[in-house]
Amino acid sequence: MTKGKNFSANNAKGQRKKSDFYETPYSITAHLLEVEPFDYTKTVCEPACGNNAITRILQKKWNDVTAYDIEKNFLFDTKEYDYIITNPPFSLAYEFICKSKSLAKEKFAMLLPLSYLHGKKRHDDVYSDREYGLKKVYVFTRYPMLGDPLRKDGKYNTGMMVYAWYIFENHYSGLPTIDWIDNNRDVLSKKDIIAMCCLKKIELNEYANLEEFIHE
Repeated sequence: MTKGKNFSANNAKGQRKKSDFYETPYSITAHLLEVEPFDYTKTVCEPACGNNAITRILQKKWNDVTAYDIEKNFLFDTKEYDYIITNPPFSLAYEFICKSKSLAKEKFAMLLPLSYLHGKKRHDDVYSDREYGLKKVYVFTRYPMLGDPLRKDGKYNTGMMVYAWYIFENHYSGLPTIDWIDNNRDVLSKKDIIAMCCLKKIELNEYANLEEFIHE
């Protein structure tokens, strides 16, 4: 992910990380590019890039990728891009959505909790927009854990919150549709955890609540 994320109950103790910094596992972004069509000859921006977890995946597809972190305030950016793809700071998600509507010429994708669909203000100001509407919501079938150290294979523990990619498209005036991303293969299995514990010389019984978030 991205610096700036308050998926506040996604860690074991429900504690909010400094600057809302919750990195996005590589496979989360890769799945988006598998299901949602983009023209890779066009421009894309990641305005909350953190340690470039999303950016690395975008750079495998696009030649023209702009990425910066929240220290360069996206809300004051004036440059237009064809697409914006990000895991925004949750505390600024509303502002990021509104700003993206003015900068993303074609569409943008935001990784957010599924519960972000809820709310009177969001309904009135964001989802009722018939000029730049919410077109699709891709819901992950398993709860991805954001904020753990990234693995090269894109796998992750399960968390406690449902996430989805929200796709907003310019000139879209219809109602949003919902689809699912089956991310079961990306969730760490008990075998993966045991191998990791052996590698790091961690006692299995020290790996807290193993059975709670590892499901075969």
